[in-house]
Amino acid sequence: MPDTPIVLVHGSYHQPAHYAPLVSRLTEIAGNVSVPDIGLLPLPESIKLVQDIVDRAAAPPVVVGHSFGGAVAGALHGVRRMVFLSGWVLDVDETAVGRLAEAPANSEFAQALRFSGDGAQAWIDPAAATSLFYADCPPDVAARAVELLRPDTVLNFQLSPTAAEWKHTPSLYIATRQDRTWPPALATEFSRRCTEIVTVDTGHSPYLSAPDRIATIIGDCLE
Repeated sequence: MPDTPIVLVHGSYHQPAHYAPLVSRLTEIAGNVSVPDIGLLPLPESIKLVQDIVDRAAAPPVVVGHSFGGAVAGALHGVRRMVFLSGWVLDVDETAVGRLAEAPANSEFAQALRFSGDGAQAWIDPAAATSLFYADCPPDVAARAVELLRPDTVLNFQLSPTAAEWKHTPSLYIATRQDRTWPPALATEFSRRCTEIVTVDTGHSPYLSAPDRIATIIGDCLE
């Protein structure tokens, strides 16, 4: 069994329980798989929390960042390899809101977004979440995933990562061909920042719709 740990960083509005099918498969090929809960944490605090896990690991881990979890993964040092699963690959001077403003609008995501009265939190309208995130998942899997969604802090639209360690670390981008969450041009640019690219014919959540395929791709990074 490989000695390389795997740290999986979940995306906005999601939580560790969303990734249970993928974690189950990864546990069969790696001795240590962790999914830290970064819900509602501003980006710098999320980076610090996950960096502490990386620093305590018995060996440099492979870190997998899904969606906005990629902004966390890309800032970490002491990592063996970074895997961006349809993930944000941000530089230190970039923000999510800034990058989205530069790209053609994604009306489906914008229409699904809801905000608290004070504007501090955002979440995805449950009625729109299946189409946006889980369109290629089995109905029961999609329904459970929608139930698990939760609010996140709006600050993460506005904050930049504290480092861009992806520039100095071997990386793999898993591009999701049927993704409906963001402009394709932005995903293409992020993928080109990585050392390697693999494309899968899925929506935004292949950890649910194609967990065996994603586990195999991540497992290859342990070799």
